[in-house]
Amino acid sequence: MGCLKMITIKLKKEYLACLMVIFCIILIFKFPDSIKTGITGGLQICFYTIIPSLFPFMVISSYIVKSEIFSPIFKFFSPITKFLFKQPSCTTSVILLSMIGGFPIGLKMIDELYQKDKITKNEAERLSLFCMNAGPSFVITALGVNMFKSVKLGIIIYISLCLSSLVIGVFSRFFSDGLVKNQDYNKKTLVYSSFSASVSDGLQGILNICAWIVLFSALNECLEIYINHKQILAILSSIIEISNGCITSVGKIPLPLFSFFIGMGGFCVHCQVSGYMKNCKIRYTHFLLGRISHGVLSATITHIILIFFPIDTNVFANAQGIIPATFSVSLPTFAMLIIMCIIMILDIDRKKKLC
Repeated sequence: MGCLKMITIKLKKEYLACLMVIFCIILIFKFPDSIKTGITGGLQICFYTIIPSLFPFMVISSYIVKSEIFSPIFKFFSPITKFLFKQPSCTTSVILLSMIGGFPIGLKMIDELYQKDKITKNEAERLSLFCMNAGPSFVITALGVNMFKSVKLGIIIYISLCLSSLVIGVFSRFFSDGLVKNQDYNKKTLVYSSFSASVSDGLQGILNICAWIVLFSALNECLEIYINHKQILAILSSIIEISNGCITSVGKIPLPLFSFFIGMGGFCVHCQVSGYMKNCKIRYTHFLLGRISHGVLSATITHIILIFFPIDTNVFANAQGIIPATFSVSLPTFAMLIIMCIIMILDIDRKKKLC
């Protein structure tokens, strides 16, 4: 009976996949202009926002995990990490960078730590519940400044997202399956990996992200043909792909809902990190529950903050043409680029000395 049930489930998944492929082929032939427009918009988002903002963090996060260069610092924060989240000290970098680097960074680092046997499956699954956040570049600059013309609003939503992550992280400690691994720092075992390997990993990761964004942007464009109701279109767009969703939703949904959809991430983001989840054997049902919880909690916190610090949102930026400038003044990205340059110089110098 068990085998028969598994075969039935597998066949259902295969049928569903076939139906989705057929549906996509129909869309391509029926709405070629809309597909072209969606792909062009997706490529624009990737070229002007995703690559400049995420690529430096993808590279630097990979280097941090591979080289263990900050192990002494993480050891210093080890008591806090273990007490609050019941996680080993090596996860400190994951928690910090996931809050400033953007959605895929946290899951990417969790995958790398799991592959290096630094964390257990239980620790990886609990980390995935709260270590996937939108970065300040998107929330404060894109959403707050460019879309709402309000830095204050961007900061409020970003604070809500971070607080929500920390609350879920603290709560997740009660689902630990045992003692935390002791990750003592030892200079003799400190491994300096090639910076070029981290660049290659970052490139592979950013290509995966851009591919999903282009695909979902094309799907979003097709939605506008069938759905005329602005609020419904805004909600569906946000659930599918958060970047286009936020642009579509400006002025159409309440502000706390922006926190909910950004906290949830959108299915495009879920697809971007699906490979990392598969490597770590993270169950999608648990991950999705964590995303929904994050969204609900973020929306609640945003609503509470706005009661005490109300914001006038009568004047909105025009959603058209705001994407190219989204990350042009991203201080975190600028800092990451400087750090990458320094690491590359030191790495090259070290290789010359070894020769």
